[in-house]
Amino acid sequence: MHKELELEFTKIVGEGKALGRTKGKVVFSYGVLPGETARVQITREKRNFMEAKLLEIIKPSPERIKEKEDHYLSCSPWQIMNYDFQAKTKKNIIEDHLYQTTKETIKVEKFYRAEKLFGYRTKIEYSFTINEEGKLRFAFHKRGCWNEKYILENGCALMGEETNAIALKILEILNSKNIALDELKTLVFRESKHLNERIAILYVKNKDINLGEFQIDGLNGFIIAYSNPLSPMSVATEIIYQSGADFITEELLGKKFSYSYDCFFQNNIDLFEKALEEIKNSAYKCSKIIDLYSGVGSIGLSLADMAEKVYAIESVDSAVKYAQINAKQNNISNFEIICSMSEKADTDIFKGTDILVLDPPRAGIHKKVIKAIFEILPKRIIYLSCNPITQGRDAAFFLEKYNIIKTAGFDFYPNTPHTETLIVFERKD
Repeated sequence: MHKELELEFTKIVGEGKALGRTKGKVVFSYGVLPGETARVQITREKRNFMEAKLLEIIKPSPERIKEKEDHYLSCSPWQIMNYDFQAKTKKNIIEDHLYQTTKETIKVEKFYRAEKLFGYRTKIEYSFTINEEGKLRFAFHKRGCWNEKYILENGCALMGEETNAIALKILEILNSKNIALDELKTLVFRESKHLNERIAILYVKNKDINLGEFQIDGLNGFIIAYSNPLSPMSVATEIIYQSGADFITEELLGKKFSYSYDCFFQNNIDLFEKALEEIKNSAYKCSKIIDLYSGVGSIGLSLADMAEKVYAIESVDSAVKYAQINAKQNNISNFEIICSMSEKADTDIFKGTDILVLDPPRAGIHKKVIKAIFEILPKRIIYLSCNPITQGRDAAFFLEKYNIIKTAGFDFYPNTPHTETLIVFERKD
């Protein structure tokens, strides 16, 4: 039996967990706020720290509010935090991470709060389980207990109500066809907020699944994709059924951006537009902009009128394809995208760069890319990141040759610990 402890938690750390201490060890737990006393169960113990599961709040914080969903720890563990405190906490965490990694005091000049606390996501992935009656139900894995799942009777409030209603209709069809749990992986939705388009992708382990012709009002396309049962990831090995579109289109700052079911796209459209405005305001008229980790071109194409030529570099084939489509449908002719990993791109492409735009994955910038940047030293670097730790690590290199001229934070993911951060660097004279 795992031991239980009652202790006070004093702060929130970067991953969104609360931190407490007992007998010289730190204890981390989701679902607890600073200043709260809680009873927790230890789930993992190492030499210097323990991880715990919340059992009961003994002394609540005045910042605590009632969660909206019973599965909140899996999807958005900060549902228990009033939003003023949540936004303040996120800003402080960004600044703490930047200080820890750069040893410089870098203040977030603007922090853009979320306009919607729920229903803001453009993508969601539902797993499956069965209830006591043996019927299929949507589920999320429990945080820290991968073998356990929460049943989601109504989907998740982070996604729009219309999409959740469609998801439940699909679930009814799966149950009516007596589809077995072990034949399914996940059901993924992609949703366009401004143009109200959505597609659903059902990832299955059985190539012989047949749901018949599939038409649901409000759904622009439906795909059944066979996904290798030996892999835990929901990746299409083969498309075995398609009805309607396999892409959706979103509108950002007056431009239209299409992307396929398997492309990355930002999850909070309202705040992504704010980030694009800040990025554009940080640029200037120039000869050459390079957009690394460009995806379907949403940043690079938004900057097309700021440069004589915009070059984008992206490693995912489908994203490259849609970036080209997006350039064409927005009548942008000075945009060129190259299919390559940024660290493997021909270094000649970097020569003569005036503005370099970076929007890397959570791992940050590859050291070969940093080396290439230092060889050309563009006048300005515009760096958007979903991970202030790796952004701070990279910024520590840039600060040798650059000054920071702008910072901003964006709460793309309210009710979670995650944020986006923008840092703009200007080359030193």
